[in-house]
Amino acid sequence: MCVALALGSCTTYEYEEEVFLDVDGSGSLRISGSRAFLGAVDPRFDGELSSITRAFTEPAFAVDSVRQTRRDERAFVHVQGSFRDWNELCGTWWFRERDCRLDVSDDALSIHMAIRGESRRPDTVAPDAPVAFRFHFPSTVRFHNSGNEIERGNIIRWERTAEEYFAGRPLTVEARFEQRSVLRTTAVILGTALGLVIFSVGAALVWTLRVGRRQLAEDALPDDG
Repeated sequence: MCVALALGSCTTYEYEEEVFLDVDGSGSLRISGSRAFLGAVDPRFDGELSSITRAFTEPAFAVDSVRQTRRDERAFVHVQGSFRDWNELCGTWWFRERDCRLDVSDDALSIHMAIRGESRRPDTVAPDAPVAFRFHFPSTVRFHNSGNEIERGNIIRWERTAEEYFAGRPLTVEARFEQRSVLRTTAVILGTALGLVIFSVGAALVWTLRVGRRQLAEDALPDDG
């Protein structure tokens, strides 16, 4: 099954980072990659899942799960966890060679990340194998420098080939997005609309009751004729 099938794509990635970011800088991170790719990035991976768990376990990143699957007779590792602050996450070992930060201005947030892999590409990793960095932004994106279209309104993908990645060709991730989340904005809009509906129904009910009482009062008056 395609890794990105849920997003309408049938690309299978040699390595993929997927960030689910909130406007307060917290969020979750999913990493999926071949064992060969991960081992080339950091030699502390000794082939055991326990070494990957130890490597990813840091105060800035809470590991939820680490598991392994196989694809075309090759081992792939999947790590999932959460973080309290993106800038703290940028200081962990996995981001150690990146210029990574989240800046906050008066009305927007800006994310910046410069990715440069300078390890030797493993022979088992094809030169044209795709490598992706995908962000799920929490609000309207005002600017981004990805060559791909925005997916589902707030998902942006940056890509490289494995050859480009391991050759040290820099990949710069830049995006600017609003401080108010889409979910909160939607909740405010729905709450306002619901309030207007309730007010309208209530006003109509009050008016109907008043008209009914007036009519009853008129009917109760004696007939002068």
